[in-house]
Amino acid sequence: MDKMQFGISLETHIFLLSVLLGAALGAVYDLLRVFREAIPHNRILLFIEDMIYTILFAFSLFTFCTGLTGTIRGFTLIGMLLGCLLERFTAGNAVVFTVRKICGLLRRFFGFLFAPAVKLITKIKGVIFNGFVKKCLNFRLKKKKQKKPLKVEI
Repeated sequence: MDKMQFGISLETHIFLLSVLLGAALGAVYDLLRVFREAIPHNRILLFIEDMIYTILFAFSLFTFCTGLTGTIRGFTLIGMLLGCLLERFTAGNAVVFTVRKICGLLRRFFGFLFAPAVKLITKIKGVIFNGFVKKCLNFRLKKKKQKKPLKVEI
């Protein structure tokens, strides 16, 4: 038997370990989805987070393959992708759905709890804006209108 060839039982064991690693990486992505739900992001941050996750996935694949087999094998990549998909369509969606509902309830609760304070701050902001900022803007406009060039008639 060649050095790079494994028995079928060892390859099956490595494949199942790669499925388990893929499920773990799927759970990490679910944590990322929950974080995105809790704190809204713009497109740039989403891109950065996805790139970090992709680098983590690639690094995990590389270290897993080279640590166990010495080379990167296609069945380990397939196993990791299969593990991610299994986790996503079983526990992953249920967990993310539950956390989204909890986040929505917490937002409504804290929105109701802090509504009087938000109204007070909004009124104070309106008074400050109407009292000072508008007067300052009106003063500047009046000042600009007064500085008309003098017309000299001959």
